[in-house]
Amino acid sequence: MNALVSFQAGLDEGGDEDLRPGTIHPDLLVFPDYPNGRLRLTYAAVSAGTVESIAMFVDEAPIDGIPCFQLGCAVIESLRGQGVAKRLVAQAIEELRKYLIGTGMQRFYVEAVVAVSNLPSNKLARRLLSETPVRESEGISGEPTLRYLRLIDVG
Repeated sequence: MNALVSFQAGLDEGGDEDLRPGTIHPDLLVFPDYPNGRLRLTYAAVSAGTVESIAMFVDEAPIDGIPCFQLGCAVIESLRGQGVAKRLVAQAIEELRKYLIGTGMQRFYVEAVVAVSNLPSNKLARRLLSETPVRESEGISGEPTLRYLRLIDVG
């Protein structure tokens, strides 16, 4: 949610020069950047100047030599429970796949690590990423998490 608030603040301050419409879903705004030297693609659904939801994909360490992107998403409170995140994440994965076609990448993983207590995010990850997550513990908080992983073909 902090990322969504920060994205909204940047938009409010006129920081939209690097935003571009999605290739497949032009109603999505895409913002590529490189924090800490790693690619991050943020896909945002914006209506009347309000960021309604975001999905972020951050380039992480490869898994068995296959590139991996960590997924995070957020939806403003007034739109939660209405399928907004499901639609956005599905569209963002399509956009990411299209973005990677010209890179020579054959396939990639999308990974989400979700607190066991976060029922809506677990429901979303089960539907869009994997029905068989792996139970883990979050490093700093020690809170139990579920790790979802989906392999996606680019071409």
